[in-house]
Formats: sequence, C-alpha cells, structure tokens
Amino acid sequence: MALPGVENTVPDAAQRTSFRSSWTQPEGMGPAMIIEGKIVDVNMVLWTVDVVSQFDNKWYLNVQVASPYLHFKRGEGIYVVPEIGAKCHVCIPSDGPPPFVLDFIMPQESLLDATTDDAPVGTESPTNSTFAGGRLAAKPGDIVARGRDGNFMILHRGGVLQIGATELAQRIYIPLQNLITDISQNYRHYNTGGSIQWFLAAGESETNPSTIRKDTYRLLAGDARATIRVAYGTLKDIVAEPPDGATSELSELGIGTSEDGPVVMEVVIAPDGFAPDTGTPDGSTPEQTVLRYLFDKKGNVFLRSEGSVLLKIRKKLRIVSDDNIDIVGKKNFSLKVTKTARIDGGDLLELNGKVVKINGGTRDCAHIGAVVECQITIPWISTPAAIGVPVSILPINPVTGQPHTIKGTIISGNSKVLV
Repeated sequence: MALPGVENTVPDAAQRTSFRSSWTQPEGMGPAMIIEGKIVDVNMVLWTVDVVSQFDNKWYLNVQVASPYLHFKRGEGIYVVPEIGAKCHVCIPSDGPPPFVLDFIMPQESLLDATTDDAPVGTESPTNSTFAGGRLAAKPGDIVARGRDGNFMILHRGGVLQIGATELAQRIYIPLQNLITDISQNYRHYNTGGSIQWFLAAGESETNPSTIRKDTYRLLAGDARATIRVAYGTLKDIVAEPPDGATSELSELGIGTSEDGPVVMEVVIAPDGFAPDTGTPDGSTPEQTVLRYLFDKKGNVFLRSEGSVLLKIRKKLRIVSDDNIDIVGKKNFSLKVTKTARIDGGDLLELNGKVVKINGGTRDCAHIGAVVECQITIPWISTPAAIGVPVSILPINPVTGQPHTIKGTIISGNSKVLV
C-alpha cells in the first residue's frame, strides 16, 4: 500500500536514499544499475577506489571493490588492488547500499593484422577487433592469475599447475607420475641443514657464462658453519691443499692446473670449513680438510683422505693404465693372495731392498762374484786293519772331523731364481 501523498512507484537505484523506510522512500527494491567506468584513484589504506563513469562522467568516490570471497574480519580470501586506468563496472544496488566495483573488463582494441595470433588465418572478424589485452594464450577451462610484471599462476586443465615469476623462474606440477619440474636461470635453496646454489658466474660473458653448482651441508642443524661441500661446474674457489698436502704431486701430474683443464667437480669434508649459505671456504679450511676428491675437465682425478680407505669387491678387480703405475707407501706394503700370484716384469724386474726374502728364507742368496764355500761328498777310505777285513767309506775327514768342503767364486749364472 502506498504512502499518503506518494505515488506508488519505485525510483531507480540512483535516486534512492540509504534509508529503506522513510517518508520519502517507499519500502521494497527498485531496479539496480550497472555503470561502466574507469578507475582514477586508489586508496590503498581504505581499500577503496574512485571511479568516473564512461559516458556521463559521474564520479563515484570511495567505492570498494568486490571479491569472489573475503572473510569479514580476518581478511583471508581472494583480492586484487586495481590500478589507475582499469576499466570496470560499478554496481548500484537496488535496495540502498552504497555502490561497489562489480568486475573489470578489457577495452576493445583494433587488429592491425588479421594474421596475428588474435585472429588466425581463415578467421573473419566483422569488427576487426579484440579484447585479448595482452592476456596469456590460455586453453578452454584454464584459470590464470597474472601480475603486471609477468609473474603468474596457471591452473591448467588436466591438473597441471604452473607457478612462476618469469619464463626462467617457474615451477610446474604435473599429476602424471606426480612430477615436479623446476625451470630457472639461477637457483638457490636455503635450509637449516645447508644450502643448494646453481647459478651463472657473475661478471662473465653474458652470452656464454660459466655455470656453477654448490651444495653445502651442516652435520647438525645448530652448527654455525657447514662441514661438507659438493661443487660442480667451472669452479673458481676450489679448496687449496694444506702445507703437507699434495700440491707438488698435483702440479707434477697436471691435475686441475691448466686453464683448459679446470676443476669441474670437487667434494670436500672439512669440519666447520664452509659458509653454510654460500659454500665459501675461509683461510683455515685447507688445514681442516679430512677428505678431498676432485676431477678436472680432462678427466684427471685426485683423492686425498686423512683417514683409512677400504675397497672391498666380491668379484674381479682390474686396473689398466697406458702409462706408469706408481704406488708409494711410507710404511709397510703387503700383497696376499690365497692361490697363485704372478708378476711379469717384461724386460726387467727389479726388487730393491736391504734384505730380500723369498718364501720366508733366512739365508743369503749368492750372486756372481761372491766367494762361496760348498760342502761336497767324496769317499774317504779308511786303512784296513788286516787282510780280508772290509774298508770303511767315511763322509767326513777323520783327521779334522769336518765335512769335505771347497771354496770358490761364482763366475756365471742367469736371472732365473727358483726356491
């Protein structure tokens, strides 16, 4: 029933007051209004915007922006801070509340070339226009969230999730075999247990810089420094050898010393020897090193261990070298087999030592030029006691009581020794 003196009509939303029940405003809802406009100012403190309508140039001040969901107190949800110049729709509700930004739309642009990705060959556009506005080329069903500077999140149809800042800084989750793929130009991961860094060397050629990867590990999460470092690539900060290390041997063998054969892989164990976030050694790291293993670009290999090394193999072991083999020990050397041992010295086999024992022998072995005394067996006929009495053949000289011997010098021989 209409109020006395008031026509039974409901004004449109733009004419309504904010009081639904008053002498000037009848109860009930009128038609809502949707106005196209452009954002001209953003209040980041109040989370409101100022909008000017597209055609009538009417101003709508301190208008809030709608969202798919927002918690009314805690603020969690999905929200975007719009930029000045964004094209939007302002909704004026039908029952009196203040207006709000309903959504955002893309302005129309003309196609300069009908053969672009926006209008493929064979497509006819009566208006020769597009509303792409620089958006990514998505597929039906894709959900895209993208920032002004190129960072993005895409929920692809098929369950693939793609998150990234640029084309060279992104991660892709693929439901097939639950695969995670990382794409990066430089990668750094920091953990309480250490760090992983994979990057291009700074200050080098932009077209072909060196690549380096460093993994550092603390033994305990509370350690101030890392103990283990594994590095790959064109390494610039390899760990130096300690004063009593193998610097001279490395130089003699040419391991990791030439510019065309740099160290490309190094494993070092040095208690508290590395910065955990960068893997950088300090001045005391060489003396702390208990194990160092490396190889260079030419394939040369070096291993130094301050502890014992055990190699246990169930089947065959074969060592083949096209050059010399040197085994140097400062104490004892032992070689033991349970069946047959053979050493083929080729043209010459040398055994050098103050004493050489063969088969556990305790006596010297004579050589050419040595003076030797040999025991011989000759018959010594004793004087018969009477005619018809047998004589005796004695193995020793009855006069001296010693075996029969002769002395002489060895004047010939060969290299074959049989014991």
